[in-house]
Amino acid sequence: MAGAIVAAPLITGFATSATAAPVSVWDKVAMGESSGNWHINTGNGFYGGLQFTQSTWNEFGGQQYAPRADLATKDQQIAIAEKVLAVQGPGAWPNTSGPAGLTRGGAAPAVSPNAKSGSTKSTVKVAPKVAEKPAESAPAPKAPKIEVVPAAETKATTTTYSVVKGDTLSKIAAAKDVAGGWHKLYADNKSVIGGNPNLILVGQKLSLSGKAAATTKTEAAPKAEAKVETKTETKPTASVKVAPKPVTKEKAPVVAKDSSAKAGSTAVNSSGYVAPVNGSLGTAFGTGGSMWSSGSHTGQDFVVGTGTSVKAITSGTVVSAGNGGAYGNEVVIKHADGKYSQYAHLSSIGVRAGQTVSTGQQIGLSGATGNVTGPHLHFEIRTTPNYGSGINPVTYLRAHGVNL
Repeated sequence: MAGAIVAAPLITGFATSATAAPVSVWDKVAMGESSGNWHINTGNGFYGGLQFTQSTWNEFGGQQYAPRADLATKDQQIAIAEKVLAVQGPGAWPNTSGPAGLTRGGAAPAVSPNAKSGSTKSTVKVAPKVAEKPAESAPAPKAPKIEVVPAAETKATTTTYSVVKGDTLSKIAAAKDVAGGWHKLYADNKSVIGGNPNLILVGQKLSLSGKAAATTKTEAAPKAEAKVETKTETKPTASVKVAPKPVTKEKAPVVAKDSSAKAGSTAVNSSGYVAPVNGSLGTAFGTGGSMWSSGSHTGQDFVVGTGTSVKAITSGTVVSAGNGGAYGNEVVIKHADGKYSQYAHLSSIGVRAGQTVSTGQQIGLSGATGNVTGPHLHFEIRTTPNYGSGINPVTYLRAHGVNL
């Protein structure tokens, strides 16, 4: 879940057949997520064949098998994925669950997560005390600092708690001895949190005494899908990433020979469209290569340095804004013609999901987040909000009067 500090309730036990999926379907999900590499760890904060974040692995009981998902067996990773599927549904893998046919209600997977030997046992050897000192490329998240906001701040008599980075409802309920656990904590604060208990945001004031906490800050009780941290490049602890993970990093864009000049102007033309940045054209749409999981480049790169203003190509509504896995910080906008524009590898984001933007409005700054080897803007035009539905973005922009 992109760009927000999200919470996933602690679930125990395995998923039943009502929410299960067979191994063959999980193999397809893994192929889309990691090219079928069940022990992948590229250092981008996502681990294993199904690309778990460390927080998701911990929350759903993965520590009983291995410190990280990439150190667990395929069967163990599928067992944890079944728990995630039971709570969050196929949407936990938004870009691969559809093509893989992942749904609730499938046959229970034939896995043996507790097997001591066999064909599915991981061949990865875990060094002693790995759980106490994780690899430097994927440091274990520090326990959040618990801070009680004084009642005088909101002039309320109820005891409140201010959400900090890394919090979940289950962690808060355990730390504060909330009677009834996270379910009661959510029920008491539903007016603040909204309809999704898995999404709590930094700065929200939660009541610990059964009465809804007073809210005085403008960001309290947001309805957006994700909160944008506009001055940070760290990855939020999302439950599961929202974009496929190429096995290798995307190369820095190569400037096309005929694009030494800046690629168009960000001035609005008569058709109401602008270029996303004022920069040179780099790696083109459809360029082949093994570095991309789809076998070819799905967008058009613009060669710009970190901190370049990135603008909405035309008016629309922000569909998502936050961490996109291999895409790093990204923004996806839906436009009036039914097309979606995507802006990836941003160093910072200036909009939130659900927000309406106008033509040429700054939505963020370019950067080098995600799987890249250098700063640039990766830009896509899609027919759906999902990966793999792209069309040539240069052709699209030129058809709308943008000079590239």
